[in-house]
Amino acid sequence: TRSFHVTGVQTCALPISCTIYATGAAAESLPLVSDLEAAAKIAREQRAPLLVAFTLKRCPYCNTARREYWAPLNGSAQWRGKVVMVELMVDGAPDLRDFEGKPITARDFARRHAVRSVPTVIVFDGDGIPAARPLVGLVSADFYGAYLEQAIEAGLAKTRAAENAVDVK
Repeated sequence: TRSFHVTGVQTCALPISCTIYATGAAAESLPLVSDLEAAAKIAREQRAPLLVAFTLKRCPYCNTARREYWAPLNGSAQWRGKVVMVELMVDGAPDLRDFEGKPITARDFARRHAVRSVPTVIVFDGDGIPAARPLVGLVSADFYGAYLEQAIEAGLAKTRAAENAVDVK
């Protein structure tokens, strides 16, 4: 069993109640992901989509999105258990593993998903397939929070619909 490698985050060992939550200094950020396969597994266990925020270390727009939108949403009781949120620094994570557990650079993973600017948010289902339209840039501050919630809702609907289709068979 591979562990979920993140910075500033704790995970529990029980698959039924496994949650991801920021601790200490990371409370105003998202967990930094280095293993997307493990993150997707946690999302599947929670029956939730996986939100990946693509960032750069020195991006002021990423800092604003992280501080004003992503971290508060990640800590919100309204979204707890409905989405797994992680951050992927495109200029970091030298030892990233993709959704299939294969080694890849963060830049190559971003290119694979047509991420050309940051911040970009992509909501994936538990199989690593985009489940909503990507949010590129820090679009209108008046609507960014709503766009983010819509992307999560679309991912949640796709995740739950796929699960129900499997249950029917």
